[in-house]
Amino acid sequence: MNLLAELRRRNVIRVAGLYLVGAWLVVQIAETLLPIFETPGWVLKALVVLLALGFIPALAFAWVFEMTPEGLKREHEVDRSQSVVDQTARKLDIAVIVLLLAVGGMVLWQNQRAPDAGSGSLSPAVSAEDPSASAGESEPDPIATETKSIAVLPFADFSPGGDQAWFADGLSEEILNALARTPDLQVAARTSSFRFKGSELSIPQIAKELGVAHVLEGSVRSTPERIRVTAQLIRAADGFHVWSQNYDRDAADIIAIQEDLATQIATAMQTSMDPAALADMAKAGTRSVEAYQAYIRGVAKTFTYDAKDSREAYEYFEQARSTDPAFAAAHWRAATYWLAQMDPTQTIAVMSDTTYAEMSDNFAERIDLAIRHAPNELERSQYRGLKAERDLRWREAVDIYRAFLVERPGNLEATSQLLALAVAMSDDASARELLDRIWPLAQTRIEFALAHLNHAHRLPDRSRAADEAQALAERWPDHRGVLYQAHRALLWGAAWTKRGPYWSACGR
Repeated sequence: MNLLAELRRRNVIRVAGLYLVGAWLVVQIAETLLPIFETPGWVLKALVVLLALGFIPALAFAWVFEMTPEGLKREHEVDRSQSVVDQTARKLDIAVIVLLLAVGGMVLWQNQRAPDAGSGSLSPAVSAEDPSASAGESEPDPIATETKSIAVLPFADFSPGGDQAWFADGLSEEILNALARTPDLQVAARTSSFRFKGSELSIPQIAKELGVAHVLEGSVRSTPERIRVTAQLIRAADGFHVWSQNYDRDAADIIAIQEDLATQIATAMQTSMDPAALADMAKAGTRSVEAYQAYIRGVAKTFTYDAKDSREAYEYFEQARSTDPAFAAAHWRAATYWLAQMDPTQTIAVMSDTTYAEMSDNFAERIDLAIRHAPNELERSQYRGLKAERDLRWREAVDIYRAFLVERPGNLEATSQLLALAVAMSDDASARELLDRIWPLAQTRIEFALAHLNHAHRLPDRSRAADEAQALAERWPDHRGVLYQAHRALLWGAAWTKRGPYWSACGR
């Protein structure tokens, strides 16, 4: 007996095809619907295992039994002359075709959703009425062609109480900071990517605005006992999911989740770092869950530029460094708070009973602890640079920041500090060199644009600063920071009379 012919006659092959297509469809539907009901991650895994285990029994059933007008019968009990296997085969063929059509519909639906980051997306599809979505209306951003560039969007809070936004924002920020330590990975800073929190723009539009080739987004569902984190790395050009991961763990695993996410994303981006360097890059800086939770609560409030939030952030950093005295990042964040308080022009500086000398002592104590407990020499050098700058040892600070940027070329803070020092020291040549180097990035990254405009108008060539300010303001006409710095550059460039109509348009 020809085994293959007998398998066909008994419709075993058709049953196999029907089972596989049906199982795939069931898994896709379950993967879409189960998160809506906050089903634990093990449910989907159990479903996949059950479907896999059921494959062989389904084939055995098709081999042993045959469907007849009288119902199921064992195959050897059916008279071949009265067999209806041909009719059953046609019915199975129709069933397979129907399922394949359903699969095709599912694939088309997923592809339509893919540019918006799939399930739980923060960004709906591009509207056909959106003129900015039309092809050919603007030049592609220069940096967007580079494959190793990424923006980390703030994770969505899907927790039952909707009260875990601090955790979602803090986790996103720490993943971003870890990725920014990768030398050959360009990471859009928080000031840029977090502007799109709750945005209705599509992923390709957001990626174009930020000038990146990849976007990471995700969601958080957190309870006192469990943490569920979903993350997707999306290639902006075609909406393809390069990498995705779900975590469903105990709340005590928060540090491991953050470190694993950063490591896997850097690996998926094919960076040049070896496994040991990646592991070092992803370290959270503390093994204390309590200290880490306080720290990311503070991080989540750091960038509101509100004095009250800034004070609350500082108190969280104080709690973190008190819980873990070796937590260098917490010491550093607390130190930067006092540095801002010593500058009355800062929006987060508040009137208090603390004297200037006490503020200076508070800064020195915390920055020294950050330097002492820094996890590696490179991080220590950044803290030392800030201290040298504060102590007016500007030449030393310049040398430190330049060496630091060799290893971390995309670090915004060090770049901005170095640019500020060049302007303060009247080193016009170095300042212009830095501005020329970052200007192409400034066209696509708001944080570099702000750093650029903040200092460009102080150089002799103010007319150029005014031209660049106008270009940036036209690109981001609704961004308060860009408009503020653009107005400063235009004023210093004596642009009031030359650009009167545009000035009025920007001043809304």
